[in-house]
Amino acid sequence: MEAELNKGQASSLQHQPEEHPSEGLAKELANGTISRREALKLLGGASLGLLALPAFPSTASAAGTLQPPSKTSLGTFRGVEYFQYAGLFAGKTSTGKYSVPYRISAPANPRSATGSTVLVEPPHFATGTFLRESYLGRPFLFGEGFLHASVGYSTFANRILDPTAKGVFIKGGVFDGNGRTDDEIIVDFARALRSDPLARALIGPAAPAARRYLAGFSDSAEPVKRIVASGLAEGVFDMALPITTGDENDPQVSIREGKYSGKVISVASEFEWYWGRALEDRGMTPDQYRYFIVPGTPHIPDPLCDGTLSNRTTPAGWQPALRAHFLQGHDWVTQGEAPPTSTRLATTSGAIARDSNGNALLVEITGASAPRLPFVELGEATFIVPIPGATEPPRVLQGTYAPQPPPNTQQLGFASDKEYLAAFGNALNAQKDAGYILNEDAEVLLNRANLSPPVTPPATFTLNYHARYELFRSCM
Repeated sequence: MEAELNKGQASSLQHQPEEHPSEGLAKELANGTISRREALKLLGGASLGLLALPAFPSTASAAGTLQPPSKTSLGTFRGVEYFQYAGLFAGKTSTGKYSVPYRISAPANPRSATGSTVLVEPPHFATGTFLRESYLGRPFLFGEGFLHASVGYSTFANRILDPTAKGVFIKGGVFDGNGRTDDEIIVDFARALRSDPLARALIGPAAPAARRYLAGFSDSAEPVKRIVASGLAEGVFDMALPITTGDENDPQVSIREGKYSGKVISVASEFEWYWGRALEDRGMTPDQYRYFIVPGTPHIPDPLCDGTLSNRTTPAGWQPALRAHFLQGHDWVTQGEAPPTSTRLATTSGAIARDSNGNALLVEITGASAPRLPFVELGEATFIVPIPGATEPPRVLQGTYAPQPPPNTQQLGFASDKEYLAAFGNALNAQKDAGYILNEDAEVLLNRANLSPPVTPPATFTLNYHARYELFRSCM
C-alpha cells in the first residue's frame, strides 16, 4: 500500500514537502501517543461537534407522526415548482419520547414529481442542511428529480434543524455536549416518509415505494455512520453517503458483519487522509462500497456562489466529485451500474506522494494512476491542506495555495491562451472519462478558466480565482 509510484507518476516525485501539521498528528494517532478524542480537539473537533458518539444497536421499529406543516416555495427547477414543508415530528424511540422539527422539500404538485427518491440529511451542527443548500445544491438535487428531507435529532445547536421552533424536546438518546442526541429519530422519520399519511400526501403516489438515501458531511456524517453501524439502516436506507468524515464506525466493517446490505459511497478531501484513512476502500465489499478522495481539496472548501459563506481560501473543492459520485450511487441502486473504482492518495515512506509542484498524487485502489482536477494537474499552484500554521477552526479545516498571486499561462510555459485552454480541456476530459466530474460542472470549470473579458498576460483558472474572484464565482 505504500508504494503506488507507478504509471507515469513516479517521475513526478521530485518534491518532498515539509511535513504538514496534521501529518505529525497522524503519526501520533498511529503510534497511540495521542487519543482519537484528543486529536479531534486539536483539530477543532470539540467546537465543531465532531466528537463521535457510540453506535447503539436497537430493534426499535415504530415511526413517529408528522404534524401539519407550514409551506414555503423553494422555486422552480426544470419546470417543477418545489415547496418546503416544515412542522414537528413526534414519537418515541427505544430510549424516550421526542418532538422535533422536520422539513420536507417536494414538488408543489406531488403528481408532477419526476423521481421517487428522498435524500434524508441530518442537520449539521453549524450549517444545517448545507448539502441541500450548497454542496449538492437545490438546482442539482431538484433538477435531477430528487426530494429532500431533514429532521432534528439532537438538541445541540443546529442539529435540531430549527432552533426557534416551539414544543421541541428529546427525552431519549444520550447526553451530547450540552444537549441530547438520539439517532433513532432519523430512522423513525425515514420510515414515516413511507407510512405516515401526511408524508404520503406531501410526497405523492410514489411515497410507499420511495427510495431513501442517508447523507451527511463532517459533523452530520457521524449519525450516518452510526446508523449503519447500529444495524438500523438495514431495510430503511437504500444508500448511505458519509462525506468528509473521520475514522469511527467504518461502514466496510458494518457491511462485512452483515449489518447493512445497501450501498455506501464516501467522498473525502485531502484533509481526511490525516484523520479518516480507515474509510479507504480495502476491497472487502466491492459490490457495496466506494471511497473517493480529491487531492488538493480542504475539509471546508470555498462554496463560491454562496455569498454568505464564501471564504476566498482556495479554488480546489470536492463538490463536483460529490455530485458525480452521488448520481453514480443512484444508478448503482436503481440500475445495478457500479461506480468507478475507488481512489486513494499515493504514498511513499508513509507520507503522501507529491509531484514536482508539491501536489498530492491520486491512484485507484488497484494502483493505477488517476486524473486530478485540471488546475492541479497543470501545476497552476501548490494546493495546500490545511492552511500552514493554523491550529484553530475554521482555518485548520480550510486550504490555501501558493504562490499568491499564482503564475499566468506564460509563466507556466504555455505559448498562448489557446494552448493553455486546450490543455485545461484535455485534463477536464480525463476527469469526465474517469467519472469524477459531470459535464455541467466541467463546463463551469472551463468557463472559469476562460473568463471574459480576457486579460494580458492570459490568466489561468487559479489566477482568475485570485484576481477576479467576484466574476469567477458568478460564472455558472
